[in-house]
Amino acid sequence: MRIFHWIGRVADRVLVAGVTGSVALLSRGLDALIGLVGRSSERLDAKLGGLARASDERRRREGRRPLNPITLD
Repeated sequence: MRIFHWIGRVADRVLVAGVTGSVALLSRGLDALIGLVGRSSERLDAKLGGLARASDERRRREGRRPLNPITLD
């Protein structure tokens, strides 16, 4: 009977360690994904800011351009 109790305790510890490790791994993966999305968002903001500045400068130099209703150029 003692061996069954020991096996039960070992199985319980292995199960707890497995669940804890899985949660830690999932948490680390989510942190990495959030960091990746944050860096991508910052790069996109910088590119859009540059495009907006270039558009404003072009508008100052050339004035507003009317859109061609057929091609929207």
